[in-house]
Amino acid sequence: MKRKPRILLIQPTTVHLDGSPHKTKWRLIVGLMIPLVAGLTPDDFDVTLCDERLQDVDFDGGWDLVGMTTTIGAALRAYQLADEFRKRGIPVVMGGFHATLQPEAALQHADAVVQGEADLVWEPLLRDWQDGKLKQIYHSDTLHDLKKLPRPRHELLNLNRYLFKALPIQASRGCPYRCAFCEIPVFYHGSYRTRPVEDIVDEIRQQVEITGIRRFQFIDDQITGKHKFARELFRALAPLNIRFSCLWTVNSNHDEELLELAAKAGVFHVNIGVESISQDSLLTIHKIQNHVKEYKKLLARLEKYGIYYSLNFLFGLDADRPQIFDETLRFLHEIRAPEAFFNTVTPRKGTPMRKQLEDEDRVIIPDADMFTNNFRCMFVPKQMSPQEVEEGVWRCTREFYSLKSILKRLVFPPHKFIWQGLTENMLFYWGAKRQIDPVDYY
Repeated sequence: MKRKPRILLIQPTTVHLDGSPHKTKWRLIVGLMIPLVAGLTPDDFDVTLCDERLQDVDFDGGWDLVGMTTTIGAALRAYQLADEFRKRGIPVVMGGFHATLQPEAALQHADAVVQGEADLVWEPLLRDWQDGKLKQIYHSDTLHDLKKLPRPRHELLNLNRYLFKALPIQASRGCPYRCAFCEIPVFYHGSYRTRPVEDIVDEIRQQVEITGIRRFQFIDDQITGKHKFARELFRALAPLNIRFSCLWTVNSNHDEELLELAAKAGVFHVNIGVESISQDSLLTIHKIQNHVKEYKKLLARLEKYGIYYSLNFLFGLDADRPQIFDETLRFLHEIRAPEAFFNTVTPRKGTPMRKQLEDEDRVIIPDADMFTNNFRCMFVPKQMSPQEVEEGVWRCTREFYSLKSILKRLVFPPHKFIWQGLTENMLFYWGAKRQIDPVDYY
C-alpha cells in the first residue's frame, strides 16, 4: 500500500531577547490553529502536531511537508525552524497573522505562504505540492461562510500538558469595530461572520465525546458582535452542561438579557478590552464603542449575573500622561476588579496605528513584540518617555497583584468571585514577584 505523505504542523514557541527558544513543562491554554489545519487536511495525508513550547521539534522525522502558524511573537522562532527544515530539503508553508501581514518577510524562510484564512486554500495547496506546482502565495478570493467547518483535531496534542483544560472553539470570525491598533479588521478584511449555531453545538458534542473535556474557550475576538446571534448561541449552549470563557466588549453589558443567557449557558470568565480609563486616549485609537463614564455600571452588571471577568489595558497611547497608571489602579480598586492585564501598546505592521507611527518617525524598536515576556515600548509616546511607559506597566502589574491588593479586592470583605479570583490572582502574584508575565510565559 502506498505510504501517505507525512505532514508536520508546528505551533512555534516564542524566543527570548538572546534568540533562544522559550520552553516550559506546562502550558496554560490549548491553541486552535494547528488542530484546525489538521482537521482541514484530507485523509490521504498523515498529520502530526507539535506545540514547540512543550516538546522538541523532530527535524529528522521523515516529514514530507512542514506547516507553521505564525504570530508576531513566534515569528523569529518560525524562521529559525523553517531554515533548518529547508536545509534538509523539506518544503515549509507558513500561515497565520504574521505571515498574512508580512508575507515578503515570511517568504524569505518559507516555500509558500497562506495569506488570511486557510479553509478554502489548504487542500488546493496540498494538491499543488503533490503535483510539483507549489505557488508562493495562497490567498482565497472569497471568505468562508463558516458552514460545516471541520472539527479541530485536538486529540493529536498531549492535552495533559495544558493546565487549563478548556478546548478552543470559534463561533465567529472578525470584529465589527475598527480599533487603530488591532490587526483583526486587517486580517479579516473588515468582515464579521458567524457560524451556524447547530454546527457549533455539534462540534462541542463531538469534542466532549472524543476528549471528555467539558470546558471550552471561545477564541472569538468579539462573540457578541451580533447580539441576536449571541443570544441564540447561549440558549443553545445551556442544555449542554459545559463551562466556557469568551471575549466581548464592555458595551455588550447594556444587554441584560444577553448576560442572563450567558450565565445560564455556563460562562465562567469573560475577558474585556477596556484598553484605557481615559476617554481621550480611547479616541486616539478609534475605540469609539467604549464610554468610560459607563464602566462602573456595566462591570457591576457582570457581578449581578455572577460572571467573572478580567480587563485588558494598553499604555502609551497618544493622550496618556504619567498619571494614567495611578488613575487606572485607583479605578480598579474602586470597583474591586477580580483580574486585569497591563500592556504597552504594540501595533503590528499593517495596522492604522503602526502606519501613523512610522509616518511620524516614532518607531524606535520595530521588533519589540517579537520576543517573549517583555513590556518594551516600541515607539516614542507623545506625553511620556518609553521608559516611563515600561516602568508604569510593570508597576501596575506589581501593585495590582500584590498581596495587599489581592486581599483588599477579593477577601476583605469577601468578594463574590473570591475563590476563582484567588486562584488566578496568585498565579500573577508569582509572576509579578519575578517580573514574569504568566500569560506570555506559559
